[in-house]
Amino acid sequence: MKTVQSDELRTSWRKPIPVLGAIWCLLMAFLAPAQPLTREALTGRWIGVAIEYDLDRVCPLVAYMDLRADSTWQLGRLDNADEPRTGTWSLSGAVLRLDTTHYAPGLVTLQGNQLRIGQVIPLTFRRFRAVPMDKQVVWQRLAGQVWQSDRVEYLFAADGRVGLRNRQARTQTAHYAQLLELDGSVFLLIRGSAGQQSGDVRECWQVVSNEVGTIRLVGSSGPDSCHETLRWVRALGSGEPLGPTGFQTCANCMRANFGLFSVKPATLRKTTALLRQQYKPVDAPDATGLIRVSFVQNCQGERGPLQFQEYSADYKRRLFDKRITDQLRTLINSQLPGSLFSDPDRQYDIDVSLTIRLSNGQITDVF
Repeated sequence: MKTVQSDELRTSWRKPIPVLGAIWCLLMAFLAPAQPLTREALTGRWIGVAIEYDLDRVCPLVAYMDLRADSTWQLGRLDNADEPRTGTWSLSGAVLRLDTTHYAPGLVTLQGNQLRIGQVIPLTFRRFRAVPMDKQVVWQRLAGQVWQSDRVEYLFAADGRVGLRNRQARTQTAHYAQLLELDGSVFLLIRGSAGQQSGDVRECWQVVSNEVGTIRLVGSSGPDSCHETLRWVRALGSGEPLGPTGFQTCANCMRANFGLFSVKPATLRKTTALLRQQYKPVDAPDATGLIRVSFVQNCQGERGPLQFQEYSADYKRRLFDKRITDQLRTLINSQLPGSLFSDPDRQYDIDVSLTIRLSNGQITDVF
């Protein structure tokens, strides 16, 4: 028996993770009682709910899986971004086989209409229920209007742009809306960012009712399927801003892994030279030690907030004089261009971590 994990998950380049490749990851059942696995219960079409990279990183699974009565199997993306994977499937006792991969007893669980497969990076599916819907009618309801759920306002522009405004924090991120069809049913995808229309998916919902003043959805919120209701608020104002209110990554569902991105030696040399040239030593006591600076840079070269971790020469946590850290923050933001860390062949978000060594207030090294 074999289990395959995607090496794509171990990189700090924030590119979209190939969903179809993740089918070979294992999925662990929750503690709730599971139904016995039978061929009849598994046969049918399943819609992706979530892929769980970690306890605090759960992403939409924009996929469908067909387990057919004739023992053929197909896994595809709702947006047809990749060619579907096909093969055969079988169930022998509690062992599920999907093509050449076998899942041992306990690695596949069925709870009601929810199917979980694997253990290391769980994949969750829900049983598909077709709800005939007219895609054009749904878009006419959304376009140029503001809708809201309990937590989020959705500002839909007629050209496909959509702003997601947190109703409590009043912060906003920029994305694009896309409607897809599968077996006559309509799916609403919120994906991309201000700089990437075809970026990864932030939300994936099936439209299950389109009533006056409300649109009901079923999709995912965390690792489990759930229902959501959008309520009409008002017409979108002319020229109403749809852009982000602050820094926004291009990827919607990734987490910073500071330290995994390897800064090239040439970049380190340029960084050291620029900081040494511009930095003005501060007359402060005990200005010796290390300052680790971490930040995220998006695919457009925009830089997010800087995070500082400060240490003494013997690697104990400490705080430097605020004039030192404030000056470094200003210099990094103003003197180190985004092109210094980006790779023209890989236009993704990156997580950068630099360590600045200070000796008696002088920058001696950057690594």
